[in-house]
Amino acid sequence: MTRDTYGRAGQCHVSTLMCQTGLMTVDVRYARRATSKDVAAAAGVSRSTVSQILNGDDRFPEETRARVLEAAEALHYRPSRAGRALVTGLSDIIIVVVPNATYGPHLQDAVDRLTNATSGEGMSVVVHFANTQDEATLTSVLDLRPTAIVDFGVFSSEQRKRIEAFGTRVVPRRTPIPVDADPDPIDIHVGRIQVRELLRTGPRRLVYAALDDKRLDPFGPPRLDGIEREARERGLDAPLTVRIPLDTDGATAALGPALAENSVPLGICCYNDDVAIAVLAAARVLGLRVPADLALVGVDRTAVGQLITPRLSTVSVNQPLIMDTLVRDLAMLSTRRPAPDPVPAELDLDSVVELVRGETT
Repeated sequence: MTRDTYGRAGQCHVSTLMCQTGLMTVDVRYARRATSKDVAAAAGVSRSTVSQILNGDDRFPEETRARVLEAAEALHYRPSRAGRALVTGLSDIIIVVVPNATYGPHLQDAVDRLTNATSGEGMSVVVHFANTQDEATLTSVLDLRPTAIVDFGVFSSEQRKRIEAFGTRVVPRRTPIPVDADPDPIDIHVGRIQVRELLRTGPRRLVYAALDDKRLDPFGPPRLDGIEREARERGLDAPLTVRIPLDTDGATAALGPALAENSVPLGICCYNDDVAIAVLAAARVLGLRVPADLALVGVDRTAVGQLITPRLSTVSVNQPLIMDTLVRDLAMLSTRRPAPDPVPAELDLDSVVELVRGETT
């Protein structure tokens, strides 16, 4: 039977359970989970005051806030997630929604950055891979009642409005994009930078090397658009497109037709550093000199790309800067705090995208 230290059942934080086993009687002490009522009693304030202070309300005197925080820590108090959802209509989940695409190593870094930034708010970060503008994705995400959704380009403007109508914040917040503006300025700029670097030392036949993958490719089309724009402005032919698998035999076979059609050196804009490494492997098999016969530029500035020989020329996208924008939005999840200003539609592209020149151009 269970009795508290005063002989009453279930009314004291520390209780004693007398358990009769086959060999002996064991006195097991256990602590039930503390409630906001326990914290309020320990701090000498109301439960409402405890709730407001622990939710970030800074209108209370510093001494009161210190007492509540000290009591909560001493009692190992954690707010009830279910209770919070009942009161606010939202869970303590942040969902990072990304296209079901092939990513480099930076997605994990981005998720870690978001997780660390929101841990103080008691939030849990969940990653959801989805098809773009998919109604099923929208429904499944809303069913979780997330506090916030980090949208990596999956939802349309109309879907974002519907999400926010449910009380869920969508980040990054954006000002409306002008009708004549580029929807993917960063990736278009990546393609332009690749072309400029490949043509820096002389004329080349431009090739876009896409990744041979069945998953979505939300980044390739705007990068190809940037390559085509830069070529057009320079009076050059439209780039050839080849799909490169990540194995030597497949990459060699895919690259063969582009070599057969051209007697001038090739300049290859690669989807990412993995594709660039596959092209390098094919070039060795084909006996091509890099960069004399074939120059190439990757994307992502991966650690492996900077360790191999020849060292990759690549385009680095400043993911920490982009993530800082998301973190700034997520840092004010309490409804008592004002929402930050939306991200402007016009970006300083040179602060986000940078050429890292290696030995392949």
